[in-house]
Order: sequence, then structure tokens, then C-alpha cells
Amino acid sequence: MIHVAYALTAMAAAALALGTHCLARAAAAVLRRQGIERPAGALADLFIFIEPDRLLRASALLAALGALATAAAFQSVAPALLVAGVALATPRVLHWWWRRRYVRRIGAQLPDMIAMLASAVRAGAALAQGLDQLAHRVPAPLGHELALVMRRHRLGVRLEVALQEMATRVPLEPMRLLVISVSLAMQVGGGLGSTLDRLAGSLRRKHAIEAKLRSLTSQGRLQAIIVTALPFALMLAMFALDEASMLPLFTTPPGWMVLACIVVLDITGWFLIRRIVAIDV
Repeated sequence: MIHVAYALTAMAAAALALGTHCLARAAAAVLRRQGIERPAGALADLFIFIEPDRLLRASALLAALGALATAAAFQSVAPALLVAGVALATPRVLHWWWRRRYVRRIGAQLPDMIAMLASAVRAGAALAQGLDQLAHRVPAPLGHELALVMRRHRLGVRLEVALQEMATRVPLEPMRLLVISVSLAMQVGGGLGSTLDRLAGSLRRKHAIEAKLRSLTSQGRLQAIIVTALPFALMLAMFALDEASMLPLFTTPPGWMVLACIVVLDITGWFLIRRIVAIDV
């Protein structure tokens, strides 16, 4: 009976180890696909080309260094795991930040590009010829998008379809209006130059109003940053002044619950302030 029990225990341990190994491999595959390969592919849409393996190695190194430093500082595993998880999520965060900056820069370039296109059309250039000239004259990132449109057009894609693909990659309302104006002008004719001039003027006025609103709400946005950072700054200051009293906050389950509540409330306050000062034009 003892040998049978030992055999069953060994089989159960082997099955548990095999299941853990399979689960770890599946989790690693999901992490690589969702956290590394997808952000790397999405960065290619922003003309930022990074190999997934290099991105994976950088994320793993950052997670390991952050976890070791956190474990050495707080003498606890939970904060180290939290820091490692944040480090592994860095590629997706960087993609979100880079894409937001990319789209904002294109939005700032659109009025001048539309005005230049209107001048080219009024001078007698065909629409495809005008877009080709702008692809070489307009700086990045909008110049890259226009060059991609013209490459697609040379490969046999209709110009309207290539422009609609650009509007899908750059989800801006002015870009959608530009594509609609160009498509209607190509289908039914009309004064495309005057239409583009009016669109460029409207976008310039819109950008001027947005710049004024940003200056008026800058104090509120600064308050959001200060209010969000203040609890963590106080926590670090108190930890430096009285480490023994603050250590249970990072090494005990009740302390972790308090930290979780602080983070949730802090993020909620930041979103509420940002929502209040965000004014759509």
C-alpha cells in the first residue's frame, strides 16, 4: 500500500508539473502575442520598425531589473511582481503614447497640407500629381502617409481607396472630411480647390480655438498632475523619514489593500480632473 501511495503521489506530482509547464508555455505565448508582437506590428503602422524579439528581450530585462530593485528595496515579493507586470506592459503603453503623438502631429500638419493641395489643384495639376508632390515636400509623419498612399496608387489601388485607408490609419475628423471632399470631387466634379480652401480655413480656426482652450485649462491639467503625484511623493518622504512605520504598508496584506485603494482613488481623481478640463471643439 505504501508503494502504491508513493506511485500515486509521484504520478500526481508529474501531472501537476506537466500542467504547470503547459500553462506557463500558454501564458508565455499569449504574452508574446498580445504584449510584444501586436505592439510591434502596430508600431510599424507608425513607421517605427522594431523586431519583436528585440522588444521582448528589452521588456524582459526591464521587468527583471525592476523586480530585483523593488524586492531589494521593499523586502517583499508583491511589489516586485507588480513592477514586473508594469514593465511587461511597457510596449503597449509606449505604442499608445507614440500613436497619440503621431496622430496629433498629423492633425497639426493637415491645414497647411490641404492649403498646398488646393494651390496645386488651382494651378492645373491633377489630384494624384499634387498628392505626389506633397508626399516629397510635407515633412513626416504626414509626408510618410502621403507617400504610402501614392505607392499604393502606383500598385493599382484606386486613389479613393488609398485615401480611405489613410483615413482608417489616422482616425481624425479633419482627415475624414478631406477624404470625403476628394472622393466627391472625383466622382461628381466641382471646384475642389475652393472646397479645400474652405476646409483649410475651418481647420486653422479650429486649431486656434483649441490652442486658446489649452492655455485656459493648463492650470487644471497641472493640478491633475500635482494631485496625482502628491500621495506617492508623501509616501516616499514618510518612508525615508520613518522606514519602520511605513514598512508594513508594503509587506503585509492589509498594507497592500491600502495601497490598492490609494492607487484606485488616485487614478479616479486624475481621470475626473482630466474629464472636467477636457473641452471638445
